[in-house]
Amino acid sequence: MPDKEAKHWGGVARGWSDKGYANELLGEQKRKTYIDLITRWTRITPRQKILKTDLFAEAFSVEQFLFDAIPAKSAVIGIDVAFEIVAAAKSQAQNRGMDAGGYLCCDVKKLPLRDSSIDLIISDSTLDHFPTEAEIITALKELGRVLTDGGTLILTIDNKSNLTYPPYFIIRLWMKLGLSPYLIGRTLSLPRLRRALAEIGLNVEENTAILHYPHPDGLVRWLERSLRYLSRGRLDNAIRKGLACLNRLEGSKIKYLTGRYVAIKAVKRGAS
Repeated sequence: MPDKEAKHWGGVARGWSDKGYANELLGEQKRKTYIDLITRWTRITPRQKILKTDLFAEAFSVEQFLFDAIPAKSAVIGIDVAFEIVAAAKSQAQNRGMDAGGYLCCDVKKLPLRDSSIDLIISDSTLDHFPTEAEIITALKELGRVLTDGGTLILTIDNKSNLTYPPYFIIRLWMKLGLSPYLIGRTLSLPRLRRALAEIGLNVEENTAILHYPHPDGLVRWLERSLRYLSRGRLDNAIRKGLACLNRLEGSKIKYLTGRYVAIKAVKRGAS
């Protein structure tokens, strides 16, 4: 399975820019949202060891947030299952003066890291690209294993409660029709995610829903590109304001009906 996943994501990486999926305004909104989330939920110190669970955003800088959210001298281990993505992320990091020596090609379900060796894990929509819930649970257990007692996990995953989130047979149809540029996997509801984390010794301290726009991703990306092309960029500020307005739904009672991703902050319980 890891070889199949690596081949898939390597192919996505090679065709990402060529197929026009680099959406500047959506990427800008994503970057701001994640930086805000990390700033709200944790205080990063130079002594911390940090794990970033995939490097796709860092490989394609229009959507990256790690280089802006983490101090340049921080000890960051970045992992991805595809060599092409790791190589591209290393190049982007080095161009920004970041240390990419800890970037590794490996599977999040089988981390080559010691138990209790990581202080902070940032996992942005990594675990919702597996075809089974069992694989999500396996990955969560691995993240819990490498996290130190008192360490923090900040994780986002597709939100099943979003009003536009379809049944999985529809998602499979999207992928067959080429309406998604990558594999869309299974996800967990917020209650199921909280239970799964509790079972591996992590207490959820915060949860919210972020990035408030509808499915499918391919349609939203196409809409941004089309509006920018037809207006020759004159609508860019209006699009930015529209996305910012939608993002304010995070503070509303309906945020779990509109957010693309569930976001949680979980802290590992110490041994009793």
